[in-house]
Amino acid sequence: MTNSGNGGKNRKTDYLNFGKYSVGGVGYSMTNQIILAYLTFFCTDIFGITAFTVAGLMLVTKVIDAITDPIMGFIADQTRTKRGRYRPYLMFGAPILGFLIFMLFSSPDLTPALKVIFLYVAYIAYSLAFTVVGVPFQALVPVLTKDAKERSIVVSWKNIMVQVGKFFITSFALPLVELFGGGVMGWRTYGGLVGVLVTICFWSVASAVKKYDTVDVEIKRKKINFRKEAHLITKNKPLLMLIIAFGTDMIANSALMAANVYYFKYVLNRMDLVAISATALTITGVISNIVMPVLVKKFGKKRLYWWGTFASIIPLAVLLVKPVVPANILMILLVIFGLISALPSSLAWAMLPDCADYAEYKTGISGNGVIASTFTFMNKLCIAVGTSGASFILAMVGFTANSVQTELVLATIVFLRFGMPILGYIASLISMHFYEITDEMHAEITKALEKRR
Repeated sequence: MTNSGNGGKNRKTDYLNFGKYSVGGVGYSMTNQIILAYLTFFCTDIFGITAFTVAGLMLVTKVIDAITDPIMGFIADQTRTKRGRYRPYLMFGAPILGFLIFMLFSSPDLTPALKVIFLYVAYIAYSLAFTVVGVPFQALVPVLTKDAKERSIVVSWKNIMVQVGKFFITSFALPLVELFGGGVMGWRTYGGLVGVLVTICFWSVASAVKKYDTVDVEIKRKKINFRKEAHLITKNKPLLMLIIAFGTDMIANSALMAANVYYFKYVLNRMDLVAISATALTITGVISNIVMPVLVKKFGKKRLYWWGTFASIIPLAVLLVKPVVPANILMILLVIFGLISALPSSLAWAMLPDCADYAEYKTGISGNGVIASTFTFMNKLCIAVGTSGASFILAMVGFTANSVQTELVLATIVFLRFGMPILGYIASLISMHFYEITDEMHAEITKALEKRR
């Protein structure tokens, strides 16, 4: 086996290190999910902070994310150490991130004013730490392997681990909090447990890429050309098309998720189906990622992305026309949707390294960090747009919590749950049509880059 992860017909696929890298998906997902699912509840019901304060905190943090993600991508790309370009951030940043997760859920006994200050400091520090660790983690796929099919395997495994991390948080958080004593002590202990697990997961990534993430520190660093660095994004048509395609997907999916509970509660009056549907979608997500490498090998990434997006529209259209159906029919349609829609979401991350190779081919600059950070920033931005947009629309039509809803409100909920995703997927289809990198084209790019290196 070679030490580079680059091409070579006789090179064996490094499944061991691919697996160790994929474990990072558990850490990445847990870091995200514990905040998305429980931080607001923890702050209001355990820590004693108002929902308004929490909302302000979330807004401030999004602004910071917008600034720090691209900056971190640039810094990571310019890093040159004996430990590599990206590994140091995982090695030393992971325990800091883990500690800050613990601190967020530690609930110290403070005055109301100091609680707000503590929360702002801890959450902003957590956001910065997550950026420092998360951006290098996402940038490492093209470092781990240059082979397009192997990248599909890596991303598939990583996304399976993302589902595992999500399942651990959403299904086990509350039972474990109670097991640890409930209340302040229960959440403090659980936060500490998640922090330790997150640290171990990202250390696994650092171990996996040790022989791949290497730089010759003796070679003089080239002078930075900021114009060329910007061209990694602005002159990269495939990347821009992928960002638009995935971004509209994320807006659609975020609106869907924001309206999901409202659909079950107010349209169907079946809150008991929320957990069942969530479990079903988690399982289908795992299955889709398991079979994705096989499907990529047969159809190619672009075709599979396009047809997966197109087919996802069908069950949504059925439920848009007839939102109230028997529970068994609903579950069948949701399972079909989950199996198909998981493919484009996963494929986008497998296509991102190809866009990084395209950028290097066109500009001569390796900018994995800049490209990955731009993608993650747009992902965060689109999620915020989808989520906040759904809330704003509901407020505009007169939604009132825990009340009987008007026909207009019910119709709006149905539109947000099924109609908005359809519009997003149609926009994604149009954008993906103009995505230029086929598997054949990427093979040629890889050969050209290997000759240069």
